[in-house]
Amino acid sequence: MLKGKGEWRHPLPPICPTCGYNLTGLPTNRCPECGTRFDQKEVRKRAAYTWTLIGRLRYANQDARTGLIISLAGWVAVGIFRLPVLRPIAPVVDFAAGLASILTLVLGSQVLHIRRVPEWARAYITDPPNMMLGAGAILLGLTLLAAAFVLP
Repeated sequence: MLKGKGEWRHPLPPICPTCGYNLTGLPTNRCPECGTRFDQKEVRKRAAYTWTLIGRLRYANQDARTGLIISLAGWVAVGIFRLPVLRPIAPVVDFAAGLASILTLVLGSQVLHIRRVPEWARAYITDPPNMMLGAGAILLGLTLLAAAFVLP
């Protein structure tokens, strides 16, 4: 049974796991919308998980921008060390560029976590992830990976 607001410690309201009905202040453990019985611990656990996802998305755009910068720096390094004079140390730079591309892919993919946040909880996201920014970082990371290990 979900009791007064004093017991609910999450910033999100308790939501029915089946239909998404707001369970705040209900006297029983049955959803009045769909009739499903719910476990208070599971509802709390789900709210905590959703709030954690929202917190991770707080920096998703900044992570994607950082990934773009890292990838651009990797492209510059790969381009410079393809010059004939600097060719002997190109394998080391290619390895570093490969690591930078993997980091870029991870940072750019942070925006994709928006898909895990339920539709009703997206209103709590202050700075929604920019999917184009993330896609750009992922694409640039993939091209850098190809440049580092495929191009001669």
